[in-house]
Amino acid sequence: SISELAKPCKLKVLQFVFHQSKPAIFGVHIEAGTVYSGIELMNSDGKKIDKLKAIQHENKNVDKAEKGKDVAISLPNITYGRQIRKNEVLYSNISPEDFIRLRENKKYLSSDEISILQEIAEIKRKENPTWGI
Repeated sequence: SISELAKPCKLKVLQFVFHQSKPAIFGVHIEAGTVYSGIELMNSDGKKIDKLKAIQHENKNVDKAEKGKDVAISLPNITYGRQIRKNEVLYSNISPEDFIRLRENKKYLSSDEISILQEIAEIKRKENPTWGI
């Protein structure tokens, strides 16, 4: 079912850093889509960053957070200031298989999610022109 697929999301890294590394915990603004704990994130070059370990909203752990919210996320294997910097944009790293299935089921996605899906495909196709086709 579509609920098991990686969902498209787009995050902007904020300057709030609670912990620099092991894990890096910092603020992000969810520009579009929904962010879930356990998803893998990539940067705008399509480079894999890390798997998202935890999300906090107003000091409570949450499993997911929607567009428009500012949340803190925890990434165990990166250092803020090295692999990730303020104002950087992160995306969910979607597999080509999930992409194809999401595209086939796009009636279940918001217009936001569809446009991020397109952005993700464009990023991926810079390196691999046949990605998700």
